[in-house]
Amino acid sequence: MNKYCCLFIVSAAMSLGAACSKTAPEVPVPVPETAVGHCGTGTVCIRLEGGTATKVTHPSAESEKQCHRWTFWLFDQDGDSVVYGNGQAGEEIRRTVLTGTYTAVALVNGPAGLDPVSVKKIDDIRLRVADLADNAPSELLMYGETRLTLEKDLTVEAAIQVKRLVAKVGVKKISVAFENPYLAAKTTVLEAVYLTNVYRSARLGSDFSEEELSPSRSAWYNAMGWHLSGENSPACDLLLGETGLDAVLTPSAPHTDEHYFYAFPNPVPQERDTHQDDWSVRCTRMVLQVAVGGKVFYYQIAVPQMERNKVYLAEEVVLKNLGSQDPELEIPGSVDVVFSVFGADWDEDYSITENS
Repeated sequence: MNKYCCLFIVSAAMSLGAACSKTAPEVPVPVPETAVGHCGTGTVCIRLEGGTATKVTHPSAESEKQCHRWTFWLFDQDGDSVVYGNGQAGEEIRRTVLTGTYTAVALVNGPAGLDPVSVKKIDDIRLRVADLADNAPSELLMYGETRLTLEKDLTVEAAIQVKRLVAKVGVKKISVAFENPYLAAKTTVLEAVYLTNVYRSARLGSDFSEEELSPSRSAWYNAMGWHLSGENSPACDLLLGETGLDAVLTPSAPHTDEHYFYAFPNPVPQERDTHQDDWSVRCTRMVLQVAVGGKVFYYQIAVPQMERNKVYLAEEVVLKNLGSQDPELEIPGSVDVVFSVFGADWDEDYSITENS
């Protein structure tokens, strides 16, 4: 005899510890009349878990963990969609499904135009391509999935961890300490900080292997320099850089505004990086654009094998000598970089927790 159970889905409020209070309209799911009396229940809760926000010039830690909307799918062992639900923070969604083993998938802050009905198979969502512009500093794409088994009249306890598709790259302090007195006497101005060689797209369920990277220059944002690959979208400008800073640097007055940027993973290792003039697949870089005595120079910080939901944070960047006149050409000894975090897990992970 077929056995059924009820799946009860809850999205927690965006603030920590807030209770779920609203109930979204239920979408009817056909269930045989003879099975209704055999239902059990299970509960799934999205919780936003993170640390304390810090003051930054780009988005705060609080904004990076906001859940504006989320979509939940349950796929059976054949990969077919069984039920789905759309939710806002604080909403509850109730569904009735057959008992059995499923893959639960959650997408947070997905594209507004995504119709969950169009997802018929699990690969429809795993292989769906997102553009970097589908993210925003306060609305970052997150994805996760897990296997679970629902049994008659029992409550399942499991967890789905949803992680950001992007990595976070930042710098907290930029100092100048020119060793040459002639250079030290010149006015030094930080004009911009930005990322180059950023991959444009990613599959939601991707493992971000190097084989997935297209060698076409058009598949990358800021290939070999700011906007040199063509105009970015305004949304991507917010993710990839800050220009027009005009911050004067002196040995006694470093630039202490913090800057954070967001990019899809780039698995290219350091040994395969290149600084050649002709375009080729290469590492993502954080570039400092600095005017020394009115002439522009570039200081590059490579981020090899960048992974999703990881943080790459330079505690301090110290300018020691003139940089290069090409955003891709590295001048050894021109800059010292002190990383406080390089490839650590993003602490403000969220989880979807299923419990009684």
